[in-house]
Amino acid sequence: MKLAYVQLALAMAFVGANVAVGKIIVEHVPIFLFSEIRFLIALLFLIPMSRMSKTTKRVPGKKSQWGILFLQAFFGVFLFSVLMLHGVQYTSATAAGIITSTVPAIIALLSFFFLKEKMSVVQAFSICLSVLGIAIITYQAPSSNTDPHSFLLGNALVFGAVISEALFTIFAKKLSDLFTPVQMAVWVNIIGFLLFMPFAIKETVNYNFMNLTFSMWLLIIYYAVTASVLSFILWYQGVTKVKANIAGIFTGFLPVTAALAGIVILKEPFGWSQSLGILSVLGAIFFGTRVTTSNKSSRNDAA
Repeated sequence: MKLAYVQLALAMAFVGANVAVGKIIVEHVPIFLFSEIRFLIALLFLIPMSRMSKTTKRVPGKKSQWGILFLQAFFGVFLFSVLMLHGVQYTSATAAGIITSTVPAIIALLSFFFLKEKMSVVQAFSICLSVLGIAIITYQAPSSNTDPHSFLLGNALVFGAVISEALFTIFAKKLSDLFTPVQMAVWVNIIGFLLFMPFAIKETVNYNFMNLTFSMWLLIIYYAVTASVLSFILWYQGVTKVKANIAGIFTGFLPVTAALAGIVILKEPFGWSQSLGILSVLGAIFFGTRVTTSNKSSRNDAA
């Protein structure tokens, strides 16, 4: 169980850090073109990894499986990327990070309705702590050089990405027993690559690739490997071992690392509101995982 926690935490840490990295990249590369390049690079890693796998379950065999894979890629890859990358153009990476602290609450609600998972009082409390982050950032005034309307628009787009991320986890849980983490990552990236292709082709026509510096290519490669390879595989590995609402609590690492990356990389301001938001999320993770460990120990003692 502890290994699953580490895998889930690392997966979300990569995603969170990439909020700041993505904000830098989309200042130089159109969003759809960047996303297409990202998936192409990721597949160059994932396809050989999949071929090296010894298991034979490589291609979805039912229409329902294809449907779930498509929805997973559409919400968790296509829509999440579009909303998040557009959102961080209008708001700060720190604000975007803290808004994503609502992911555990959304996942818990969706898992309750769609996966019929029960929610304990302690888990509900941990979700409330996590949601506290968005309340703090909502009432925090934007910086003096930021248009308030753009700030709110960016926050709304990021919250749309939050809902997409929650749906991604729900659909991943539904397929976690059918495919290996690498195989699921391959198919989701292939579908994402195809979804972005028409828009990327249009942007490619008018884009001068000579504008891309070596350092920018390194950032794109880093983003592709961490966001589309490592985070996917680690998340799939972890989500197979725990309930969806417990996995949702670990999305709290997303706002923490996004806020820290915004502060360190983008030199965004750091004050009491950011500190309180981060502490709330860490508290949510502590209480949410503690109840699971306690329940497991009780069952072992009873046995």
